[in-house]
Amino acid sequence: MAEFQAVVFAAGRGTRLPEVLGDAPKCLLPVGPYPLIWYPLNLLQQHNFSEVIVVVLEQEKLEIQSALENTPLKLRLDYATIPSDGDFGTADSLRYIYDKIKSDFLVVSCDLVSNVSLYPLINKFREHDAALAMLLFPSGFESDVVMPGPKSKHKPERDLIGIHAATQRLAFVSAASDCEETLNIQRHLLKNRGRLDVYSRLVDAHVYVLKKWVIDYLRRKENISTFKGEFLPHLIKKQHSKRPPKTVQDTTSEVGVVTKNEDHVLHYVGHTILDQKITQTSLFNQSLSQSPYHGDIVRCYGIQAPRDAIGVRVNNTLSFLAINRKLASIWNNLCGEKHPLISPGAVVKSTQTKEIIAADNAKLSEKTSLNFSVFGPNCIISPKNIVANSLIMSNAIVEEGCNIDNCIIGHRAQVKSGSVLKNCIIGPNYVVEEGTHSQAVHLSNADQFMEIDIQ
Repeated sequence: MAEFQAVVFAAGRGTRLPEVLGDAPKCLLPVGPYPLIWYPLNLLQQHNFSEVIVVVLEQEKLEIQSALENTPLKLRLDYATIPSDGDFGTADSLRYIYDKIKSDFLVVSCDLVSNVSLYPLINKFREHDAALAMLLFPSGFESDVVMPGPKSKHKPERDLIGIHAATQRLAFVSAASDCEETLNIQRHLLKNRGRLDVYSRLVDAHVYVLKKWVIDYLRRKENISTFKGEFLPHLIKKQHSKRPPKTVQDTTSEVGVVTKNEDHVLHYVGHTILDQKITQTSLFNQSLSQSPYHGDIVRCYGIQAPRDAIGVRVNNTLSFLAINRKLASIWNNLCGEKHPLISPGAVVKSTQTKEIIAADNAKLSEKTSLNFSVFGPNCIISPKNIVANSLIMSNAIVEEGCNIDNCIIGHRAQVKSGSVLKNCIIGPNYVVEEGTHSQAVHLSNADQFMEIDIQ
């Protein structure tokens, strides 16, 4: 993939994962035997990328770097740090690493877990000389998973995505919460463009293929802070921009036409002399209204992943729980047999296990019954424990004689001996006192104790 660079965003603060995150970096949340960020990096490695730019917070770089050095990755990782005390959105971060981008590039979020082939997305981008191509998944991966803790109704964030059926051109992307009872569609989005499908149950995978000129343009748009919420809708709208009338011809440059207005998006499009010759000799060279692009020089595409592909963004506690719950059953399709579910660095002395996953340096003692559970790095499960359908996170400790069923035990939490927990969330760094019996509660240092009845 020498044609493209790859950028993985791993500087998110995980504000939608308060129940499990604590003070750990979001990208190091345990998903099976590896940290979350390993999965998009492994996906890029499978697509023959040899080097990836990883955007991280400055204060988290060493921790992330150390964690990834203990995984079976062969990529060269170029860590681009952004200030930890700054309020950087994803668009801000792209501007900050501008000097590192030398070619067309992929942007991938650190919270993607998928086995989808990226080649159809990349080929669509190449075929139509697109400004942007984005990957979309069907929603519903976590629909059959019930959260432990107090009963609450999960309201997923949804987008409204308009796609022209015949061409896969994006017409618009907007948050469903921004629309009230009606969705207004501008007439020009329908004229001469065929059927427009509007989806409300597609998930933006946060995988984007972008032209180099896009980051040149973004660099000047300093008022835009986020990529998904602000820049993506902005760029899609610019598909219908027409080239300003005042232009100058530059025959000495590769760029054949340059507008004097540097704030106009079309100033940045590489409409080269070669592009013009191709257009002149094209079979489609009749009129703009009859051309395949209707005169649009900026083109954006939305590509849907196959329905049987695995695809989830681990960006909230429910999706985090869902991927860990389902990981054992989808592992071979996701990662292949060469990556074991039990890390070579894990110490598993228990002889009563069924469908467990253990990360590096997890210590699972003898005389334990461990079933359908995930054990994060450096966790300790003492003897005489029963753990079922649960997620024990990194550096958590479960002392002797506990019974844990359908629970999340948070980062650095401690469950003292003789405790019985069912359908509970134990927050990061929380200490469950000896002999505690709790059901359907969320115990944390912030909220202390909250309980509701299960109907």
